[in-house]
Amino acid sequence: MKKIGDILLVVGGGLLFLIPATHLMWSSGIKGSGAPVLWMFTGVSAAVIGLLARIDQGATVRSISAKISDGYKAIAILTLNALILFTGLELTAKVVFKARNLLSAPPAREPEPREKSSYYASQPWALQYWDEFASSRTEQYHAYVLWRRAPFKGTTINIDQNGIRLTPNADCSSPSFKVFTFGGSPMWGTGAPDWGTIPAYLQAALEKVADGPICVMNFAESAYVSTQSVIELLLQLQSGNVPNWVFFYDGPNDVYSGYQTGRSDVHENFDLLGARFEKRDARQSRPFMELVKSFALFSLADSLVNKLSREPHASAKLMTYESRGIDAATLSDSIVQRYLGDYKMVDALAREYGFNYVFLWAPHISTGKKPLVAEEKALMRTMDPALMKLYHLTYQNIVRSAPQHKNLYYLGNVFDGVESLLWIDDAHVTPVGNQLIAQQMLDIVTESRSFNQRGKQAARNK
Repeated sequence: MKKIGDILLVVGGGLLFLIPATHLMWSSGIKGSGAPVLWMFTGVSAAVIGLLARIDQGATVRSISAKISDGYKAIAILTLNALILFTGLELTAKVVFKARNLLSAPPAREPEPREKSSYYASQPWALQYWDEFASSRTEQYHAYVLWRRAPFKGTTINIDQNGIRLTPNADCSSPSFKVFTFGGSPMWGTGAPDWGTIPAYLQAALEKVADGPICVMNFAESAYVSTQSVIELLLQLQSGNVPNWVFFYDGPNDVYSGYQTGRSDVHENFDLLGARFEKRDARQSRPFMELVKSFALFSLADSLVNKLSREPHASAKLMTYESRGIDAATLSDSIVQRYLGDYKMVDALAREYGFNYVFLWAPHISTGKKPLVAEEKALMRTMDPALMKLYHLTYQNIVRSAPQHKNLYYLGNVFDGVESLLWIDDAHVTPVGNQLIAQQMLDIVTESRSFNQRGKQAARNK
């Protein structure tokens, strides 16, 4: 009986010691590992039964006390040995991690899918750009507009202390002709160095046709929807920074945010940011496991489990308007109405502050009559049909609405007839495409008498 008790004590103590490892295996998705709570219950039960097994049925109270004392000593010795073993393993794990860091080269940057476009193979600046693009993606919280990139100084990407990307040769000293550009990442310049963005090409073109210094400011930011662009304009006006001309280049992000949430009145990644703010993720955290994860031994075991496990972890189901059961046509109408509401607000601000404005609905790879090359066709095939459907309906709505708004221009056909590669994904183009868009914008403003006359006079009066 004593031998059985000893065996159960050892087994029970071992199971308790292995709880962190079993939790790791369970949370990593390895089948058959069991839940840690079950292992804890089994370990405690085995230890208690083992202790009782060491007690003879006919023993006196003194004998029982002695055997309890013996059992306590056995558990204490087992616990002490376990702690010594754990400490040794923890120190070994730390040594392993330090040796790995010293001997191994720093991990290579994960390639950006867009940088694999054949366009960049012939560009000497491409590798530098994509390295800087990865390094410059750190974001900071900004009032009202929520996020902007942190300051960054590089060879191909430069961002000032306010999160505004540099427009080369912009002369913003007084007096200057101020042009503000707003939008998402296509206007910000994803895929292009500072000198290859839409604002940069617009700056260079305006210098040739306007008198005096030109100041093109790029207020665009990745994932911004049109309402964020309007809020940014409002913030600039409140600060006394009043432009002569304003360009809004939106569309794809407004559609995509609707695709994500089934709503037209929210920004991109609304559910994710909401969860962080409301700390919904924190409610699921477990203090005991947070403590366990702080040990180097856990990190080492985690890396080994990930290598040994061949089963892919199940990813969260992608939520879209379609999976939420929302009608695409209804959502499309709501997106356009929200966008036109932003247009009306800017129209009122323009009358109040005396600036000119243009709303430009940006092209998408699925629109227009551009002959797509093989790479561009491959990009099209990767798109979710539900997203394609929402783009199609929304762009049709904008085509119908544009003639009723004198300052709204649909650019979905801007690349018609261009046979060379332009698209690096479904919404971003190469610098060559940016230049074509900037030229279209210039054609629009140079046709306006207010640009040729009142705009120049405003620049001289500032």
